[in-house]
Amino acid sequence: MRPLPSYAEVLALPATPRQVVPAAHGDGNGHMNVRHYLGAFDDAEWVLFDEFDAGTAASQAGVGGMFALEQHLTYRREVVVGDEVAVHLRLHERSEKLLHLVSYLVNHTREEVAASLEALEGYVDYGTRRLAPFPEPAGTRLTELVARNATLPWSPVLSGAMQVPQ
Repeated sequence: MRPLPSYAEVLALPATPRQVVPAAHGDGNGHMNVRHYLGAFDDAEWVLFDEFDAGTAASQAGVGGMFALEQHLTYRREVVVGDEVAVHLRLHERSEKLLHLVSYLVNHTREEVAASLEALEGYVDYGTRRLAPFPEPAGTRLTELVARNATLPWSPVLSGAMQVPQ
């Protein structure tokens, strides 16, 4: 099992606001239940999608939006009710229609990276309900974000199960 990046490394990535894990998100072990990990990652991605005009507003306008195509969720450290967490996102690569990213659930209470979600997402045109090229200026913004993340001094841990065809 390959290690996730360090807490300090992940802090260099953009993040969602910190939240305390509520009791309602707990399971019988006092951990944050697995369904809430995926929810935290999904919520964070929509914040990112909004940043490049392919999120909630575009979806509500009936233009298009991002669809999850493949995901790989990795748990490394426990998160318990009452811990303060945030999701940090790293865009790995993109093509005309696809985005490959890795999100990290950071436990700020324990100062560790608790989990990661590697995802392949596609932009879908709501008129055709098919994958379509990212509209502008979203495509340009994505290229900038991927390039910025490529300059970081560490590489994301990838599953090897997904990639963006070029």
